[in-house]
Amino acid sequence: MPSSVVVDTFTWVEYLIGSQAGIKAKKFIDEGRSLTPSIVVAELRKWYLREIEAGRRSGREMQGHFAFIELATQIIPLDTSLALKAGELDFLMKKRIKGWPLADSIVYATAKSRAAQVISGDPHFEGLEDVIFIGNKE
Repeated sequence: MPSSVVVDTFTWVEYLIGSQAGIKAKKFIDEGRSLTPSIVVAELRKWYLREIEAGRRSGREMQGHFAFIELATQIIPLDTSLALKAGELDFLMKKRIKGWPLADSIVYATAKSRAAQVISGDPHFEGLEDVIFIGNKE
């Protein structure tokens, strides 16, 4: 098992809904050595608000999950150094992978800066170096 893993939005959503991918991620998150980039917190908040609006989740559930995320993982803020690395990575990755989002560059740069691996089922990450892929392989 890697020394630490960076948990992306895909992985947190799957973990929180208890899917097969989330079950695969559980052992990594429960190890207590996971990192969550602050951009992932923003994306999760947006996801939760959509779920609440659709009547699938509650505000109370959201509060509980965010409290858990703060306890279970270290939140990594986007500082200038990390932003510069993410910008460079984004420039390069957009040439290689169609539809590569800036948020994924921040996640990947966070992992690279911490000598960690990304745990994800997001198809953008499939086959990349230092990625533990938990999605469905086609």
